[in-house]
Amino acid sequence: MPIVSIVDAREGKKVRRTGAVLAVLLTFLPFHLLTFQRPPGRLRAAVDHCLAGPLYRGVDVGIRIESIDGKYVLYQRNPETLYIPASAVKVFTSAVSLVSFGSGYRFETPLKTNGRVRNFVLEGNLYLEGRGDPALTGADLKEAAKQLKRSGIDTIHGDVVYDVSFLEKGSPRYPPNARHYYAPAGAVTVNSNWLDLELEEGPPPRLRTVPQTGYARLDYNIRVSPSGRPGRPEMTYREMSRGDYYRVKGTVTAWDRKYEYLRILVSRPGLFGATLLKEALSEAGIDVNGGIVEGKVPPGARVLYTIKTPGLLDAVGELNRESNNVTAELLNKDLGAYFDSVPGTREKGLAIMRRFMKEKLGFPKDGFILADASGLSPENRFSALQFTRALNYFYGELGTTFVDTLVPQGYHRHAVDPVPPRGMRVFIKSGTLSATGVNAVVGYIFLDKTGGVFSFAILCNRRGRGGLAYSGTYTNPVLRAVLTGISLDSM
Repeated sequence: MPIVSIVDAREGKKVRRTGAVLAVLLTFLPFHLLTFQRPPGRLRAAVDHCLAGPLYRGVDVGIRIESIDGKYVLYQRNPETLYIPASAVKVFTSAVSLVSFGSGYRFETPLKTNGRVRNFVLEGNLYLEGRGDPALTGADLKEAAKQLKRSGIDTIHGDVVYDVSFLEKGSPRYPPNARHYYAPAGAVTVNSNWLDLELEEGPPPRLRTVPQTGYARLDYNIRVSPSGRPGRPEMTYREMSRGDYYRVKGTVTAWDRKYEYLRILVSRPGLFGATLLKEALSEAGIDVNGGIVEGKVPPGARVLYTIKTPGLLDAVGELNRESNNVTAELLNKDLGAYFDSVPGTREKGLAIMRRFMKEKLGFPKDGFILADASGLSPENRFSALQFTRALNYFYGELGTTFVDTLVPQGYHRHAVDPVPPRGMRVFIKSGTLSATGVNAVVGYIFLDKTGGVFSFAILCNRRGRGGLAYSGTYTNPVLRAVLTGISLDSM
C-alpha cells in the first residue's frame, strides 16, 4: 500500500502511515483526504519543475494550496512571506462587504425636492442624493426621469442639485492620466465614473464618448492598427467648469479594443451624475429652467422617487470578474459610512477591513499591510497563507455565493489560459501590476468526482527591474502546473 504524505496545517508536521495502520486511519479521515488516490507527489514535482525554469530567476514566489477546512496542505512555498498582491486584494474588499452588508443588500439613491408640484410644474430644486451605490447607471437615471414625467412633472423651476456629502470626495489617482482604472469613487457614482470611447475605423478614424454627454469634450489624433500588441494611446483630461476636456493621441490597436483600454475617467463624479440626470430629464420631456450645482439636501425635503439597483451581490460580481477599481474603493468608503460614521472615508473603511482581518481572519496585528481596497497600491502586503485562510473563512460564511462572483478559469475573457482539466472547476481573482512585475492569482479548486474543495494562492513578485509582466506572465505557468498535478494525483 502506498504511503500517503500530506502536511497537517495545524501541527506543521507530516502524517505518515502504512499498511494496516493506514487502512484503519482512512476510516476516520475527513472526506477531502480521500480525494487523492495516490500521494500528491506529482503536484509537487510539477510545480517545482515549473519554478526551476528561467522565467522565475529573480522572481519571488509564495504558494499555498490547502483543503477548504484549512486542516491539510497539499503544497506550499514561502507561505508566510509577504508579497504585493495587486488586485487579488479585491477578494478581501468584496467578501468583507458581503459579510457586513449581507449579500441581498440593495443600495438606494433618492431624488428629493424642497418644493411643490403645481400644474405640472415643480417649483423648487431637484436633489440627487448620493448614497454610495456602486451599481448606479445612466439607464437608472433615465428610468427615474421617466417616472418623474409619469408622476405629472413637465417643468422644473429650480436647479438639479447633487449632494455628495455622504462620502468623502475622491480625485483621480494619477492626474492628468485619464485611464478609467484611476477614476475616483464618490457618493454619486454612475457607470463606474467612466466613459467608453467608441471607435469608427474610417478613414479617417473617429472617436465618440458613450454615452454622449455635455460633460465631456473630446479631442483626438489617432491611427488604427490591427496589431495584437498593446498600443496604449495617451489619454489625458483637464477640468472645465461643466465637465472634462479629453485629449487622446497615439495608436489604437486590436489589443486595446479587445481589452477595453478605450475608456476614460470622469474627474468629478457628482457633476457627471447630475449632468446625466439633467440630460435624462430633457430626454423624458421635462424642462429644467435652472442649472447644475453642488449642495446639500435641506431638512424636510421629500422623496419624489427612489432608485433601487440590483443587490450588492451583482456589484461584487462586477468588482471581481471585471476587477473594477472604482467599485472596490467605493465599497470601502461605504463600509466607513454605514458601519462607522458619515462621511464615509477611505481610512474609515480600511480601518474596518483591518479590524475584520485581525478579529475574524486571525491575521497578526503587524503581519500585513492594507494600503488600499483595490490593489493599485504597491504598498499592500499579504502572504499566501493569509489568502487561503481568508478564502476558507469566506467559503464558510458565504459558500458558493461568493465563489460565483469570481472568474471561472478557462471560461472568461480575462482568464482564458489555462483551461482546467476535465472534472475540475476553478474560480479565481487575479492581480497585476505589470510595470512593477507583480502577478497574483487566488481562488478555489473544485474536483467534481470526489467533491474535494481547495483554496489556493499564488503570489509572484519580481525583484528589480524587468519587462512588463502582463496578467498571467508568472502565474499562468504555475497555475497550469498546479491544476495538472492535482489532476494526476487525484486519478
